[in-house]
Amino acid sequence: AGARRALMLPVSAPFHSSLLAPAALRLQAYLRDVRIDAPHFAVINNVDVASVEEPEAIRDALARQARSPVRWVETVRAIAARGVSTLIECGPGKVLNGLTRRIDERLDALAIVDPASLDLALAAVGREAVDR
Repeated sequence: AGARRALMLPVSAPFHSSLLAPAALRLQAYLRDVRIDAPHFAVINNVDVASVEEPEAIRDALARQARSPVRWVETVRAIAARGVSTLIECGPGKVLNGLTRRIDERLDALAIVDPASLDLALAAVGREAVDR
């Protein structure tokens, strides 16, 4: 297939590329001591677009995400195929929200960037739980 377009991104590091392999190894070592319990819901990583349930598999996926391309389109489609209707982005910015809406306009994409947006997201999750 090949690339159709290349853009210079205003980022501080070569995230999600093989150039971050040394940092991914350090992250992997750090995560060995981080407590991760088995999730109560599906955790779909964006490296393999696979649902991971074992804490060790979650640690591995997190470390690999630092040095691997993000498969966001496939991840969003996999999440939607599981019947999810609302995706919530946590952290600064709303980049993933915009991408999510372009991938599947049926999905409700919310961003938590401040206390007010947290309240909106909690209300949306509560509505979704009641609707099920």
